[in-house]
Amino acid sequence: MSVRLLAAFALAVLPAAARAGDDVQIWASAIAQGPIETGSRVKPMLWLEVQSRFANDVSQLGTFILRPGVGLRFGPDLHIIFGYQFQQNSPLNGRETSEHRMWEQVTVPLYRDPERLILLARLRLEQRSTVGAQDLGWRGRAMLRAQIPLNGRGSAGPLLWSEAFVGFNDTDWGQRSGLRQVRAFAGGLIPLGKRLNFEAGYMARFDRGPGNDHVSHVANLALNYRLGN
Repeated sequence: MSVRLLAAFALAVLPAAARAGDDVQIWASAIAQGPIETGSRVKPMLWLEVQSRFANDVSQLGTFILRPGVGLRFGPDLHIIFGYQFQQNSPLNGRETSEHRMWEQVTVPLYRDPERLILLARLRLEQRSTVGAQDLGWRGRAMLRAQIPLNGRGSAGPLLWSEAFVGFNDTDWGQRSGLRQVRAFAGGLIPLGKRLNFEAGYMARFDRGPGNDHVSHVANLALNYRLGN
């Protein structure tokens, strides 16, 4: 596999997957994360993520996200992070909104054989507030992620993950309680260097709304830089 091949695959499947009324999008992320070397087993950890989501059949920037965080790393793929998120939403024919969000995240390796399979679980709790509204929205997210190196440790291979979003309360700005969204991704991971890798593939995002369920077909592209070891 190559970076161009993965990106081309993700973009090519979108028109075929989309149905009338669905949206075609591109999400592009850059993430730097990892531990700060201190000589101890438990290390401080940093997270910085920038993401742009192009929506409305890739005709406009629908969402911009800035997500920094700090935490502790207890071992490979085992860490906790606390962070803040700023999000600017610009829906087509809708009101532009700014969101401020606090989030707490735990990542746990369920199975870890770097030569063959890495299976991770990630749980995130969010406290969401929108400028101009009063209510604080509480939401939980649960992800299961499988990475399969084809030629041993650190090599390229398939990447699969799914994430469910559950609202814990209703708010005056539109959050609703219950299972509101599910994302499913299929693609691949390609190392670009010792600390840098690229992920690309197709993601289906299923959203539930009052009489307005819909699917977004997303080319999901992510550049990941690992700090520390």
